[in-house]
Amino acid sequence: MQRVAFALAIKPDRIDDYRRTHAAVWDELQAENTRAGIRNYSVFLFGHHAIGYLECEDWDVASAYLDASVVQSRWQAKHEAILDVRTRDGLVPLEHLEEVFHQD
Repeated sequence: MQRVAFALAIKPDRIDDYRRTHAAVWDELQAENTRAGIRNYSVFLFGHHAIGYLECEDWDVASAYLDASVVQSRWQAKHEAILDVRTRDGLVPLEHLEEVFHQD
């Protein structure tokens, strides 16, 4: 199992919008995450950054599945004006965080 953590910059004046969308994540998006093999997924706010944490068997496989997902594409399009990142072909690039400690 892989533990994946990432950071996304949010436009400072759009943090409340980010909170609103994540208070009502679509059921179909959660189902896509599950089909991609993602579990134990959380997102935290730190200033104007979203910090995500998830677990999966193979991040490359999960990421490729989501990159091809129409549902994921719609979700990312909804956040394009909220996030302070450059999209890559409509996809939001994740800045992966280095794990420096883990305790089970």
